[in-house]
Amino acid sequence: MTTPQPAKLRPSSPERYEEMSRHLLQQAEEELDKGDALQGSEKIWLAVAHTLKALAQHHGWNHRYHNHLRAEVSYLSLAWNRPDWETTFGAIEGLHINAYEHQRVVSQVQPFIDLARTYCQDLAQTLLSDPPEVSLSEFQQRGKERFIRTLTRPLSETAAFGEEFTESEQSDLPSVKSPHF
Repeated sequence: MTTPQPAKLRPSSPERYEEMSRHLLQQAEEELDKGDALQGSEKIWLAVAHTLKALAQHHGWNHRYHNHLRAEVSYLSLAWNRPDWETTFGAIEGLHINAYEHQRVVSQVQPFIDLARTYCQDLAQTLLSDPPEVSLSEFQQRGKERFIRTLTRPLSETAAFGEEFTESEQSDLPSVKSPHF
């Protein structure tokens, strides 16, 4: 007897992700009003993640894993010359950690709602126009190319993070060992 294979989940449309993002920000406000910093934190993080998924889905990019969202933010930050987008992403991603680490209270989470709302709006604006002409260093250009490969590479069924690196890409990865040992 063979075990039936589970059906693969299909990604939502960009509009559905955008709708979820707005709904999650509203839920975050409600949770914080009730004094629940943990649920408020997670809802804010999920709102940003859904905005990024909407953009990725629109462009046909991978968005299954955290590393895809990070690659997307890094790519957009370089393409739009907005290094603050990576900083904001990191700060909001810290709220995801708060949902299970219990390190922040409501008063520390509350300011993130407006930050997340503005961030989501800024990211959504990227669909309305082409990125500006940005002069990138060779290092930045190589990074941008690596990020877009991560976002467009076919997903592997076996790779832990949904992608497999070619041998040449593996040699470009930083050393696992710190040079300070």
